[in-house]
Amino acid sequence: MERIIRVVTMPLVVVHLLIAYFWIFDWEKLTTGVGLISWIGSIILGLVVFVIDRKSTTSDQRLFRKGIVTATTFMTILLGVFALMIEFITSSMP
Repeated sequence: MERIIRVVTMPLVVVHLLIAYFWIFDWEKLTTGVGLISWIGSIILGLVVFVIDRKSTTSDQRLFRKGIVTATTFMTILLGVFALMIEFITSSMP
């Protein structure tokens, strides 16, 4: 199980950082079907990795990996919340 998490962690962090990049510079790509699926899927996968890694024993490398996955997952969730707030505010304008 640890090997699977190790293999999933770095691509997941890259996807989270790409989502942050697109959110800032080209948000229209995130509003497509593929963008939304990758956004929601990466959040779910990040939470699953967080929960599984949380239950495992701790070492320095796991703590570092857990910190990165946790930070990028919650950053991605926060970007989603901001996007929903922005959409709500702009759609309610006359």
